[in-house]
Amino acid sequence: MSTVWTRWTVGPRALLGAPHLAPDREVEVPAAARAAWEAMGGGELEESLLSSQVVLVDAAWLIGLSSSGGKLPPRQALPPEAVLSPSEAVAACRSGWPDCLPVVCVSHAWLSAEHPDPRGSTLASLAGALQPLVERRGRHGVLLDYCSIHQRCRDAAGAAQHACFGPDHGSVVGLYASEEALRKAAERAEVVWLSHPHTQVALLAPPPPPSASRQQQLRPQQGQQQQGQPPPPGGQPGGQ
Repeated sequence: MSTVWTRWTVGPRALLGAPHLAPDREVEVPAAARAAWEAMGGGELEESLLSSQVVLVDAAWLIGLSSSGGKLPPRQALPPEAVLSPSEAVAACRSGWPDCLPVVCVSHAWLSAEHPDPRGSTLASLAGALQPLVERRGRHGVLLDYCSIHQRCRDAAGAAQHACFGPDHGSVVGLYASEEALRKAAERAEVVWLSHPHTQVALLAPPPPPSASRQQQLRPQQGQQQQGQPPPPGGQPGGQ
C-alpha cells in the first residue's frame, strides 16, 4: 500500500491553519507484523492513520497518565510521545494472536459538555482494562474520540485548551479549517474502526453521579439508628 504524505507549506499564514498531525516517526515493520496486519484487515484502517484523520494513543501512555492523576487532553494538546505513528501501529501487530489487531476502540459517555472525563473516572477504568492487555500482549494503540479526533478546543490565540468550546462561542478559534476537514472525515472513519471485525472494543459504563455516591455513603445501614431519631422500644437500637 503506497501513500503520499501531505506536507503543509511553512509560513506565518500556513502555520496558523496547519492541523495537529500524527508524529512522523518511521520504524522498521517486520514482515511478519505487516503480513498479520494485512491478514486481519488493517489496511482498511491505515488510510485514516496516514492522512491523520485519527491518531492512536499509546496504551502505556494512558496508563501512566492515570497513575499520575492526570486528565485526558484533547488531540491538539497530546504530546508526540503519546501517539503511535502509523508504522509503529503496524509494527505492534503480532502473528498468532486470536484474530485481533493491537487496537482498542473505546466507547464511553461524555460526562460534561466541555470535557468527557472531568474527574478522571473514565480514564481510571480504561487504564485498569488496558494494564493486563499490555502486560500480556505488548504495545497497543487506543482510539479514544477526545484524544484521537480534532476537538473544538483552540482559544482566540489558537492555543489548544484542555476543554471544548461550543460552536456558538464566537470569541475562539475552536478548530482550524484544516482540522475541521479532518474531523469530518474522522467521524466517518470512526464508525469503520468501531465496527471492524478485528479491532477490540472497550465499552465503558459511566460512573454514578457524585450526588448518588454521597447519598449511598450517608444512607444508614439496616438496624442503624439515625441521628435525631428516638430509640426503638426497649431503649436500645434493635431492642425488643
